[in-house]
Formats: sequence, C-alpha cells, structure tokens
Amino acid sequence: MRPPGSVRAKILRTVSALLDAEAMRPMRAACRTALAAAAFLAAGCVSPHGAVATDVNSASWRDSAPVTLANADTTTLRDIALFLRCNDRFAEDTLTVRIRVRTPDSLQHEEPFVMVIPPAHTPAAISREADIPYRRRVLFDRTGDYHLTITPCRPVEGVEAVGIHIAKSQ
Repeated sequence: MRPPGSVRAKILRTVSALLDAEAMRPMRAACRTALAAAAFLAAGCVSPHGAVATDVNSASWRDSAPVTLANADTTTLRDIALFLRCNDRFAEDTLTVRIRVRTPDSLQHEEPFVMVIPPAHTPAAISREADIPYRRRVLFDRTGDYHLTITPCRPVEGVEAVGIHIAKSQ
C-alpha cells in the first residue's frame, strides 16, 4: 500500500469516489441542467422570419430576378409575401409578374401573379417597400435550395429590388 499522501493514492481515492453512484448524482443533474439551458438558448436563436432579395435594374426592370431560399425545416408552415423596393419613378398601381419555382428535386411550377400595389404615403425622395401577400400556409417538404425566379410581364421603371418575406404561419 502506498503512503496516504502519495499522488497515486490520491488518484485512486478520486477514481473510487467518482465511481460511487451517490457521488455522481449531483454531476449528472448539473450536466442535464447545462444541456437543457444550451438547447433552450439554441432554439431561441432560430428566427421564424426571413427575407431573401435581389437587386434589379431600376431604370427598367425587365429581366428575371433569381431568389434562392435554403430550406432545412420540412415541418413548419410558412406565409410568403413578395416585396418590391421602389423609388420615386415607380408609378404603377398593379404589376403582373411571372413566378417560377424550382424545388430541390427539380420539379418546376410557373404562374402569373398580379401584385396590387398600395399607394405611397411617403415623400418622393424616400424609397418605399410594397409587401404583398403571395401564399399562406406553405410547406417546403424537401430540404435544399428552392429557386424562385420573379419576372415582370412588361418593363417597369423605379423598382430597385425584389424579393420574398417568409414568416411562420400563425
């Protein structure tokens, strides 16, 4: 037997104390509490809202505007709204666009969508944003990138950017 003050004796006492079930309970409880707190904080960092946009030619928007949405959540229902950031040259009250969606498994869908633009109540020099509801309670059931292409049916002046807002459905 080693003398009681030797390093090896201390290590053996520490190991035997750790192997005791009663000594492990406070440590296990502390670990569970720390894991629960970490999971709670990580869940709080995930936002139910998002926006994806792309800039377009504000002199005359006529080309397709590609928008890519990366999806990892296949269970949450979401509401989608299209938005336009416009400057003072934008004078439309309605705008028809074609929206094409390509899913991660290469399925495609294209449809026309008429955007009814609310009147602006801002000074002319300030750019404004028109946010128009597009789809409610949408489920993106595949993980991966969803590619949306938004194309105006005719050239439009004054649009600086186009995109989508995504929010968790209520």
